This record gives sequence, structure tokens and C-alpha cells, in this order.
Amino acid sequence: MENKPLMLMIHHTHREWKKYMQKLALESGIPDSYRMIIMYLDRNPGASQKDLAEHCQTTYASVSQTIKDMLASGYIVKKNGEKDQRYKRIYLSEKGQAGVNRIKSKIHEADQIITSALTPEKESDMIKQLELLCETIRKEFTNL
Repeated sequence: MENKPLMLMIHHTHREWKKYMQKLALESGIPDSYRMIIMYLDRNPGASQKDLAEHCQTTYASVSQTIKDMLASGYIVKKNGEKDQRYKRIYLSEKGQAGVNRIKSKIHEADQIITSALTPEKESDMIKQLELLCETIRKEFTNL
């Protein structure tokens, strides 16, 4: 078997995980376009549309349309900001939180299956190595 470049294998691994996540969203009755937003809001309640656009690596206009759809579908609610009433903050609704909970439990199951191929030490070492790669990419290639 030929050795493949590391970054290509990381890309393939990410692509397989992304396909699985899309399948999970579909099985959970959540449009895939909502998945990243509801998962982010679960960890960051009260986020702004700007926060969501940055996290999803998309335009503000694109997130704005998805937010409109999510509001109409009942996955999220908007509330006035505590410090500045002009700014709206976005939170998961009960429906959105229920969707997140369904997905999260399946993610944890998948994570256990995937990491069962590794010892705890190898898993910890892999995490450290991936963090090092991320940091190297940030340092070496973000200012080009």
C-alpha cells in the first residue's frame, strides 16, 4: 500500500465525518443547513448572526437567510441583547435543543466507536499532534 500525504488523509477523514454528520442531521429531521448553527448555539447560546457567519465560514447574508428559515421552522428564537436592546441574540428553542440532543448522543456513540481503535494514550497523542498541525497552519499560512 502506498503512503499518502498526511494532509490528504486528514482531508479524507474530515470528508467522511462530514458525510456522517449530514446523515445524522437528516435522520434527526434537521436540515443539514441548520446543523452547524444549532450545534454552535448549543455551545454558545445568545450568539449573534455575525458570530454564526464566522463560525460557519459563510457570508452574513447566507446566515441571515438560514436564520429566517430556522425561525419560521421553530428551531431558534431571537431575543434582545441584555446590554444593547438594538441587537438580537439567537437561542435554541425547545425544538432546536431536542434536535441537538438527538445529534449529540449519536456523535458520542460514533466517537466511542472510532476511538475504540486507539488506546487512550494514542488518542491523547493524536489530539496533541493535530493541535500542533493546526497551530503550524495558523502561524505559517494565515498571513500569506
